[in-house]
Amino acid sequence: MQDLQALMHSAEIDMALWFRALAEVDPQAPSLAPLEDAFYDAVKRRSAEPALTDWLARYAARLATDPQSGAQRHARMNAANPRYVLRNYLAQQAIDRATAGDLGGVHELLEVLRHPYDDQPGREALAQKRPDWARHRAGCSMLSCSS
Repeated sequence: MQDLQALMHSAEIDMALWFRALAEVDPQAPSLAPLEDAFYDAVKRRSAEPALTDWLARYAARLATDPQSGAQRHARMNAANPRYVLRNYLAQQAIDRATAGDLGGVHELLEVLRHPYDDQPGREALAQKRPDWARHRAGCSMLSCSS
């Protein structure tokens, strides 16, 4: 896990998306393909690919000793890794709308976060990594302790 955490930091990987997608990795043929959406930077992804591929191979070897079926593992992982998380940029968008008198964003976030582990068709936009425009916008990427 420590190796993976270091790789996630250096390769700029979205943690929520990575762990949710990890359930989709085939232990018989581990590949980064199901995890592609978790990367923020293509250059860092390519640089980390050998180490990440090695980590996936070790992960698959560990899964080979797990008595659970693939379906059981998939269900257990999805029950522990939410599809939807309250990301700073989503909260800021809802705040901006509410400040303008539209509480729809607040209600939508509240509703989707009532069932964060369930796939919710039509709400895919709320299960994506931070968009580039929000990377350096105040309130959207990182918050200070006074936020």
